[in-house]
Amino acid sequence: MPTPSSQGLLPSSRERLCAARAEVVVVGYHGKRWLPDCLVTLRDATGDDCRIVFVDNGGNGDIARLGLDEESAVVLTAPRRMGFAEANNFALQQVGLEAGAVCFLNQDTLSEPGWLAACLECLENNPNVGAVSPLLRNYDNTGWDPGFFDCARESAQLLELLNNQSGADDFCEVPRVTAAAMIVRSDVLRQVGPFDPIYGSYYEDYDLCLRIRRAGYRVGVCTRGTVRHYSGSSTTTRQAERKRMRQVIRNRAILRFREAGEFRMRAMLGYFTTSCLRNLARGVCRTSSSQPVTVQMAAHLGLVAEIPRLVSARADERAWHAYLNRIGWKSTCD
Repeated sequence: MPTPSSQGLLPSSRERLCAARAEVVVVGYHGKRWLPDCLVTLRDATGDDCRIVFVDNGGNGDIARLGLDEESAVVLTAPRRMGFAEANNFALQQVGLEAGAVCFLNQDTLSEPGWLAACLECLENNPNVGAVSPLLRNYDNTGWDPGFFDCARESAQLLELLNNQSGADDFCEVPRVTAAAMIVRSDVLRQVGPFDPIYGSYYEDYDLCLRIRRAGYRVGVCTRGTVRHYSGSSTTTRQAERKRMRQVIRNRAILRFREAGEFRMRAMLGYFTTSCLRNLARGVCRTSSSQPVTVQMAAHLGLVAEIPRLVSARADERAWHAYLNRIGWKSTCD
């Protein structure tokens, strides 16, 4: 994978990246409302533990006003509008994996003091843990982030903490965590690869967690750190919401097929003959929480286009490694 010096960063920039315990990647997309508070609270909460890698993915206004000087951050401009997965991968390609860990952090977050240090300590104390998330509250701190709470349902101990504010260890294992705030060991990331751009946005974080667990590492939540998350900052219009739901429907199915392992074909057959038809019927009837038929049809057309890749684990693996080769990713398994 390209190193910072090969991508035109000054040697001093590379030294600062190496000195930091973590590289924190923040992708900005129409983030004028969110980025100032995100970056200020991040710097105040983490200090020298991190170096910020900011990707300007468009629509963010004057980047200079964010105060991202060379001493504290690397600022990158995406060559085109990218999905969340590809934009984060672009950042990793440009700066390498110089620090011990990489943190993927959403633009619509507020950092509480000490959360990153707590998560890094959790990784340092548990060598078999590949990725962790802090506790995620909602943006106004009145409850738990919905996506985080869905992940937490997999741990009775963690649910006890969330419901009663007590009863959990410093680390609680769950199958997956969200990339609203996800810290991954750099050596694990080298081994399993970055986000898969097949997802674009949504579910790429769960897919990464799946690969981390299949590589023999645990995934979970560090209960001594907290970040607040708005959730959905880039979905501000009806058109954007429909696009989001198309991606969610399509990507949820892709992850479902991959989670099925050797029973992938059975999972695909069951999905298209049962789940897909049932959801379409709910859309026709406009039942509660159903999605419009036009949204579902567009999502499934996008899904069908990926069938040649998804139909077998072997074909999927070939496409994945072709992507890694294309971006020059050097896995520790090579």
